[in-house]
Parts: sequence; structure tokens; C-alpha cells
Amino acid sequence: MSGAPWLRGVLARAFADAVAAIDVAARVRDVLASLASPAHGAVRIVAVGKAAPAMMRGALARFPDAALALVVAPDGVDCGRLPAHVEVHRAAHPLPDARSVAAAERVLRAVISEPGDLVVALVSGGASALLCAPYGITLDEKRALLQALLYSGADIRALNTVRRHLSRIKGGGLARAAAPARVHTLLLSDVIGGAAHDIGSGPTVADPTTCDDARAVLGKYAASFANLALHESLKPGDAAAASLHADVLLAPEDLALAVAAALRAEGFDTHVLPPSGDDVVELADAYARLAQSLAPGAALVRAAEPTVVVTRADGGRGGRSSHLAALVAGSLPYGVAFLAGASDGVDGNSSAAGAVVDNASFARAAALDALARFATADLHAAHGTGIGLLGPGPTGINLADVHVLARARTGSADVPR
Repeated sequence: MSGAPWLRGVLARAFADAVAAIDVAARVRDVLASLASPAHGAVRIVAVGKAAPAMMRGALARFPDAALALVVAPDGVDCGRLPAHVEVHRAAHPLPDARSVAAAERVLRAVISEPGDLVVALVSGGASALLCAPYGITLDEKRALLQALLYSGADIRALNTVRRHLSRIKGGGLARAAAPARVHTLLLSDVIGGAAHDIGSGPTVADPTTCDDARAVLGKYAASFANLALHESLKPGDAAAASLHADVLLAPEDLALAVAAALRAEGFDTHVLPPSGDDVVELADAYARLAQSLAPGAALVRAAEPTVVVTRADGGRGGRSSHLAALVAGSLPYGVAFLAGASDGVDGNSSAAGAVVDNASFARAAALDALARFATADLHAAHGTGIGLLGPGPTGINLADVHVLARARTGSADVPR
């Protein structure tokens, strides 16, 4: 059978349209419209993360004469539309590099303020890796620890709990450096069900978790690092937390709603499932069951941030979205398609946002070759030969992943009559 190319195209278009429709700059500008300028002091704006350029553009629309405007963004994210006076730094993601350390030191210096100043902090997904100010650990040791946690299947909240207690900038460290200024933080969440301190490891917000919480994560997921010296983060009751304010502007659920609206515009009876951070294998099994009973013309959409246990690290390309799509593809009935896409446009270490598949995807890819690539975790190549990769690269936002399961309408070109 030829699969469902029309349906795959509809899902890919709905995903791309929903991502493109999210105007981060406008959202930041509108929220800051009610924030008063300091009566006697300077405004300093720092934007860090995958959405940093768009967030900075929105902040400068409100505070065009800010004394400082500084962006830290990962490689590949477009910073070309920023005004010439904005200071731009690049750093690595998902593991920090020497540029991440340099960027953190620069940001810590940049927010040093006087009484009456206002610091506007714009934080989005990826900020944890982009700003690295290790406490009691070298950069190489921290990279090794983070790699171990990433491969272990620990979720992002657990990972960031450890990060906040091994850093001088995370867990409210940047807010401490900015005192006595007033600090107003705007956040784009890439964490399912996450609070402000989970996003970018909370550099400018108080942290309710403790060193004991971080040590419990290490004991469960990275036991060889369990005896590291940890550093307590800024707590909600601390004096330095009194002048802090934070707003979450957008969350993964907002992207799921946008994709659902795009599918309804295509005529699908669309339902949004509760968000999930389950393991990819568990999610694949759940989608296989849902696919069997999905009615013609129906679609299911979900915000998600699956966990993956990586057992081999031998140079393959891919990420959790392409991995999940590969697991789901073989169990799909005829006329059903599945999409797993990363909203930031970068699925793991691949150059794609994820994949969209149907029951014929790996038949087109040549089944034996695809399975061989799957065994070495080279999902990017497997999907590429199966014509399933999602483009077009970094999107400038980061709202975790979105999953879509849909069945073609009865009588469509993709369903036998």
C-alpha cells in the first residue's frame, strides 16, 4: 500500500503553521506595556534561550532606550533582525561549552545594578546550557554529569534541579547578582507542567527545591556523581527574593491548542489530550492502541516531553521525536498518520524538527536499511530515506514537543473506497 501522503502533508502543515503563528515579540511587548519605567534608574535587558532574539525585539519595543540589551542564543538561531546596539553572544546546547561559561560571566557582570534600576530577564528553553557558571565542579565534569543525566532517562525537571545546585547563576543566582534592582522575568516554558524555577533552571526566580532534592536525583540517575558538593539556591523567603516578579507567557499546552486549531480548520474532529512526559516506549504503545480505534476524520493532539534512555552513543543523529515516530510507524493502520515535532525545530542532535509517518514510511525507506539505522540510533537517516523529516530548522521558539495522531476522512484520496 502507498500509505497516506496527503494526510502526512496536512499534519506537517498544521505543525508548521502553528509554530509560525506564535508571535513571541508581540507577546513580550504587550505584557511589558504595563510595566513602569524606573523613576530614577536604568533599564537592563537580558534575553537567554532559543527564543531570546524574538523576546528581545519585544522588550525593546517597550524600552527602546535601555541602558543594556544582551542576548545569549544557541548556534543556528537567527539573530539578524536585532538592532545593531544589541550585544549578542553564542553558546552551546544541549551541553555547555567554554562560550557558555564566558556568556554566564558576562551576564553576571551586566546585571550589576544600582538602587532604582530595573532588570528585565527574558528566559526561554535552552538557557540552562547557554549560561554555565559551575560551582564546585569544572566545566568538563559538569558536561560529563549532564551527559549521564541526559542518557539516563531523567526528565528535565530532575535535570534542572541538579543544575540549580551546581551553579552560581541558576536557581536565582542571577537575581542575587542583580540586587538591589527590581527584577521582572518573562518566561517561555519548554517544561510540561513546569513552574518558573524549572524554565532555564530559574536564574532570576526563587527555587523551592533543595540540595537534598538534587542529591536524590543524582542518587537515582547518576550515582557516580552522588557525592558532589552542592550549593543552595535562592529560596522564596530570602530577602533577595522580595523584589522578584515572574510571568510565564506561553507554555507547551499553548502550542498544542494552536496545532489543534489548525487541524480543525482542515475539517478534522480534533481533541487535545493531557500533556505527557512519559517514556517514548510507553507513549508509542499508547498511540498504537489509540490508532486502532480512531474514527475517520478524527485527530488527537498532545503537548509532550518524552524521556528517552540512550544505551548507545555512537554518532547516530536523531532525537526523541524521530525516535518516537519510528516506534509508532509500524503499528499504524492504513489511513492513519502520526507526527512528533520539536517546536524549536531541532530534534536532539539532528537537523530536523522530528518526523511524520504512516504505515508505509519504512517500506519506502527500505525496511532492512531502516531497521539497521534504528539499531544504531541514526533515526535522522532512517526517516530521511522514508521522506518523513520535518523542517525547516531552528524556529526561534521553544515550547517542548507536539504529537498528532490522525485518521483520514472516509472518501478522501488516501482511503480506499
